[in-house]
Amino acid sequence: MNETSSLVRNDFLKLPILLLIVFAVLGAARINEFYFYNPDSSDYVLMARGFVDFQEYRQFDRPGEPYFTLRPPGMSVLLMPAAIIAPYDVIAAKVTVLMTALVMIWLFYTLAWRLINSTDPESAESLSPLRWSVLLVSLVLMTNPYVLVYATIVMSEIPFMACTLAVLYLFYAEEEKWSLGKLICLTGLLVFIPFLRTIGVAMILAVGLWCLFSRKRWICLIPVGLSVGTTAFWMFRNSQFKTMSYSSIALQEMKTAGVVGTVISMLNRLLVHIDGLCQKIFPGLPGTVPEYSGVLSGEYHALPGSPLIYSLGSVVILVISLAGMLRCWKRGGAVCLLYLCLSLGVLSVWPWMQTRFSLPWLPMILVFVPAGLFYIKESSLGQRAGVLKTLAVGGIAGVAALLFSQTWVDANLITTNHLMKTESEEELSNEDLIMFASDFVKAGEWLNQNTAPHARVLTRRAEVSTASHRYQRLFYFEPSNIEQLHKAIQSMGQCYLVTYGKHTNDMFPRYLLDDDLIYRFTPVYEEEGIVVIEVTPNYEGTVRDQYWREEEAMELARKRLARNPRRISVCMTYLNQLLKAEEYDQIIAFIGDLEQAGIQDARFMSMLGWSYLGKRQYDQALEEFARATRTPGQKMIRGNLNDGIKLALKRRKAAQENQGESQHEKPGSYLKLTNNMWQLVMFDKAEKFAHKVLDSKQATTAELDQAHVWLARLALIQGNSEQALQELNQVQDANHEAAQALRQRLDLEKIITSTWASESASSKVPDTSQILRLAKLYEEQGVPGKALKLLQHAHDRKDSDSDTRILRELARLQLFYSLLDEAENSYLSLQKTSPDDPEIQEALQQIARFRETPRY
Repeated sequence: MNETSSLVRNDFLKLPILLLIVFAVLGAARINEFYFYNPDSSDYVLMARGFVDFQEYRQFDRPGEPYFTLRPPGMSVLLMPAAIIAPYDVIAAKVTVLMTALVMIWLFYTLAWRLINSTDPESAESLSPLRWSVLLVSLVLMTNPYVLVYATIVMSEIPFMACTLAVLYLFYAEEEKWSLGKLICLTGLLVFIPFLRTIGVAMILAVGLWCLFSRKRWICLIPVGLSVGTTAFWMFRNSQFKTMSYSSIALQEMKTAGVVGTVISMLNRLLVHIDGLCQKIFPGLPGTVPEYSGVLSGEYHALPGSPLIYSLGSVVILVISLAGMLRCWKRGGAVCLLYLCLSLGVLSVWPWMQTRFSLPWLPMILVFVPAGLFYIKESSLGQRAGVLKTLAVGGIAGVAALLFSQTWVDANLITTNHLMKTESEEELSNEDLIMFASDFVKAGEWLNQNTAPHARVLTRRAEVSTASHRYQRLFYFEPSNIEQLHKAIQSMGQCYLVTYGKHTNDMFPRYLLDDDLIYRFTPVYEEEGIVVIEVTPNYEGTVRDQYWREEEAMELARKRLARNPRRISVCMTYLNQLLKAEEYDQIIAFIGDLEQAGIQDARFMSMLGWSYLGKRQYDQALEEFARATRTPGQKMIRGNLNDGIKLALKRRKAAQENQGESQHEKPGSYLKLTNNMWQLVMFDKAEKFAHKVLDSKQATTAELDQAHVWLARLALIQGNSEQALQELNQVQDANHEAAQALRQRLDLEKIITSTWASESASSKVPDTSQILRLAKLYEEQGVPGKALKLLQHAHDRKDSDSDTRILRELARLQLFYSLLDEAENSYLSLQKTSPDDPEIQEALQQIARFRETPRY
């Protein structure tokens, strides 16, 4: 009998080899050159090379090379071999992660097998049929789409799962003494885990608490103490640099929310993470959008039936796992249970609320399921063969169905990966895959070959720098206003914008390519789903009609919707276009159809809120915004929801005070909207609201004058000076300040243009004060590029001993636009006459900073 048991054990221990081969093939079929998680993935790759080259944990891709404190360095340390072999190569980094996934699967199978082995050979032999549960649970884990996806992207989830399983593996044999080798392994793991993911602190605490209750385990407090010391050193190091870190963000959120708000937030987070765990146990849970949906072609797969069935199934699995932990209490069960409880507590106050955080719990729970089945059979079902057989058949059928579902999704993931690498950009956009197939590394390669070494990059995708070898700053274009974009450009120096191409319109306000008055944003490279935009001065101060067509985004959205009518991302793109077109009734009807089909999302509820707000139904708007705040995923749009609630309350109050009369029908409100649209660089809408003022019978003379001024400004940015003058001539208030400034601008333009046309190229400009006055008007009216062009023209026409006032203003604007060579020449000329001028010295220092290049 012992010999038979030994043979069975040997056969079962050989099965992991087959599992590893199968998973390696699946992973290899899923690997591609695209980064999928931003900005984490590229930061890990960059910091790994930073360790190799500089032995420092700094953001050497950012100007100033600040010390990095947000994410711990464990993942970058893990990627150092790949960084040595293939610097900045994402494939090498992904292969490293895939290798840790293979280690994780081997540890999972081996640990599950060892946990069910009994010290009594006869007992082990009698329970041998249930040993197949180890194989089944291992198959469930390795075919889980979340595991496959995270095993093939550069993220720390899979390595973290391998390390936590390794800690449990060291505890499985309680009867053995702790040898020096095991202590060294435990020390290394406990020190490394919190540097891999900060939540690894929960594992340190779990091991420490468990070891306190037995003298035999006190020796393990040495590794615990060392890991606590290194973690404390890391936190002290971060505090010295006074930069952003996870702990500082969490503390700030708790201070802002207060005690009651923090408690409510903790409960909300707990529910979200528990729901996230259910989604990991049953991928494709009905009524949810799986995290991997973006890399699936067509409609994403959802399990049949009610979500309640799978919630109950998750509870059953958790109960079985808990039984296994109790059976193996001294062999890792206690440590695992303590870790799960502590990590759930940590996540309840974590600054970010993402369901991916629950993924590392999955192997920790499933690894005890076979032992739990043994425990339940031994304790209550040993004498009930019929019940046991029925449960076994039902369980196997359920597992088979889950394996089929997961395998189908895995096959789709692999097929989609092939499409992403082979299909055209337009075809991928129709499948809504272009966002994940956009090759930002190719954009980086173009920048490396076609721009100056000191050129900088503003981008929402951090991996651009791995190929461009240029300083960059992470910038999200779609939620930022035009003023924030301008400030970011001015802080960077000579820079390029890198973002998604025309097939992902919501990722970049493409109308700025034509309508920005300060800069010319010109696409210079647009392939592989991305666009590189050159930033230059707008010398004309006008709009153009070249790169953007308003109807194009709606046409693309409808085309995608026809192909994937129930895909969340496709629906949101379509809804955003409807919102821009103010088609509120269509939005409400469309979302109503989705919710009747069981598809709910916090973003849909927010969209309903804004639609009711547009319809001036403020109570319904507040109801939808409140419903969205109670829905998972609301944290990602919390700012949007807060803005909606504040605006709905404000407008409801105004409507009540005016006894139901709408403020928006008053000319004063139209003028405010005109100003808002101008600030947002939405000139078509600004013109529409200005005309509504003129059409209103309630408008006062002052309001009509202001509307004509707006129309004059709009005519000027179209390059139509005559139309602008006609509008100004209709202003009745002779002392209207804005109208006077525009008239003065037109008069000075006429005088200076006429003077230059009549004078020879070598003659002096008659009146420098006129030049400077016009340049100042240009800046005040938001077109500094015209001022730069004017001053440059004036400077080119003057001799060397002329007034330096023009040169000083010219140098300032050249630096404003990061024309570094021109600005340096101008400031050096000024320095000859004013060698001690601190303003000149500061400008030259800024030029030197803008010329710095990164250490790649």
